[in-house]
Amino acid sequence: MALIIDFSEGWHLQTKRDIESALRKCIAEPPGGENWVVSLAAGFAQNYCEVRVTTPTQTRRRFFFEEPGHLPKVITDWINLYPLR
Repeated sequence: MALIIDFSEGWHLQTKRDIESALRKCIAEPPGGENWVVSLAAGFAQNYCEVRVTTPTQTRRRFFFEEPGHLPKVITDWINLYPLR
């Protein structure tokens, strides 16, 4: 049972920590031995961020055009709109 958060290259260390912390609080641990993967890819010059959440039964993907410092909140708000469980 694991939540795996995978960042592409080029992320600022503090931004990565803030996003990962927010995601772990929001998602918690996946149920019943499932592995869930959250992939974050920064676009050219960090003008956007693509987030992909993959569980055994669903995949969600969204692009965010926010300042990196706002990403922890806007990503968790998006996930909370449509809970994964």
